Amino acid sequence: MIGREIKTVGMMFLAAAACAPVANPEPKSAAMGIEKTAGKSAGQAKSASHAKVPPSGTVKTSPFPKVDRRTLANGLRVGVVPLHQLPVVQLRLLVHAGVGYAGIPAVPGLTAKILKDGGTKSMTSNALLERVETLGANLSVSTGLDSTVFALEITKDHLNEALAILAELVREPRFDESEFKKLKAREVDAAHDRARSSGNWMAMRVLMTELFGSKSAYGTVGALASEIERVSLNDVKAFHKGFYVPKNVELIVAGDVTSSNLMTLANDALGKWSGGEPPKMPLLVVPTLPESTVIVANRPKSSQSDVYVVGLAPARDTVDWPAVRVTNQVLGGGPASLLFLDVREQRSLAYTANSFIVELARGAQPILAYAGTQTPKTSLAVQGILDIFTKLRTSPIDAEESDSARRFLADVFALRMETAGAIANMVVEQATFGLPDGYWDSYRQALRTVDGPSASAVARRLFSTPRPLVVVAGDADVIAPGLAQFGNVRVVDPEREFQTIRVIPVGTAISEAAPKKAMPAAKSTKEAR
Repeated sequence: MIGREIKTVGMMFLAAAACAPVANPEPKSAAMGIEKTAGKSAGQAKSASHAKVPPSGTVKTSPFPKVDRRTLANGLRVGVVPLHQLPVVQLRLLVHAGVGYAGIPAVPGLTAKILKDGGTKSMTSNALLERVETLGANLSVSTGLDSTVFALEITKDHLNEALAILAELVREPRFDESEFKKLKAREVDAAHDRARSSGNWMAMRVLMTELFGSKSAYGTVGALASEIERVSLNDVKAFHKGFYVPKNVELIVAGDVTSSNLMTLANDALGKWSGGEPPKMPLLVVPTLPESTVIVANRPKSSQSDVYVVGLAPARDTVDWPAVRVTNQVLGGGPASLLFLDVREQRSLAYTANSFIVELARGAQPILAYAGTQTPKTSLAVQGILDIFTKLRTSPIDAEESDSARRFLADVFALRMETAGAIANMVVEQATFGLPDGYWDSYRQALRTVDGPSASAVARRLFSTPRPLVVVAGDADVIAPGLAQFGNVRVVDPEREFQTIRVIPVGTAISEAAPKKAMPAAKSTKEAR
């Protein structure tokens, strides 16, 4: 079925921020407010009902399959992973161009979608759809922060024709004006809907812009309706001409193929594709983490809030990355994490409480603690997350916590590698972040060496700021005054392109149930900061 999105680890964040919530709150029937335990500290997070983790069994090696690397004469790189369990082949065409690489918001995403849905020089949009469905194939496209990936799943007997379709789709798009207008109309409607209803999208847009700036490749997550409306078909054509060139593209194939046969087919389909050097990568902006700052994306009359407390992790290729992942797992990686046990279970302050890392190809990575909570409990949820940050900064991670986290992260690899599609996605992730061959095996081995002291040392660096950036999407009239205890509160309006509508100075501690009049709005976002 055309349209199914692939979700590699490196692209999960963008799909969530642009199209769906990062962490959907549980239904309102979830147990909240049954116990009045808001006064409990993060140190009391572990319930006596949680049994001690049993000792590990024999660890299976489960090595990652070898990737056979080749390069076509035109510079296009090819990676092949032969897997002969089933007569199925997974194709991934990776373009090293993310959502902010054009310098004009929305252009990369619109380019990818018009290529997939707009037809080619020899096929109309409907003809392309029919041809793919005739093969019994699944075609999708996903644009992340650092890449665009076209994915095609087919049986091995249709490999030659599938490669030809994929090649024609990216090399010779139709760029039909009427199809482009329909695409823009759909995307504008979706953007208006996000600005009205998606608290997760609002918060992610605000915090990424706050960290990286609106001119950065990472600073515009999820295009605004006005940004989409300004994009012309000529903008899309120019982006395609610059970034969709062989030297900026990788073909990754996993499944029932041989390297020699695949290279012959790839050369036939893509070997004559020409193009120059891709544009230089966008300027790397070092993210800044403003202290004692709270930003509220206003959702009038919302009954719940989406709360994010922001930290910064080191670059993706750091040697400490395994310890960073273990620390995040301890913080909010699952039902045994501090956020889940404390903020959700012990204090009953959230429907959902977790954490994740926004993985980027370059520079520092945002690490985000999230809570989906009821509006009246917003400030308490923020305080609960801050308490856990303080605990990780000031108290060592014990051996049981680190052991459980690293075991899970290391052992989950066997599940991640169950299908050819999953393996293809992991190779895409590896290529997107510039990680060397053999990385997954060495990473998994390094995970098993992470202990409490090494995770604690990383945690002290990750959560070193006593008053980190807080971003909340919710009813500002109700929640903003109470959030002033954590820093200067800036309220922005998502339906007016996130313009600042008022500011509440730090220390204006007012009950969320009885908000009072705030100071006048700042003249501009820059002045409000």
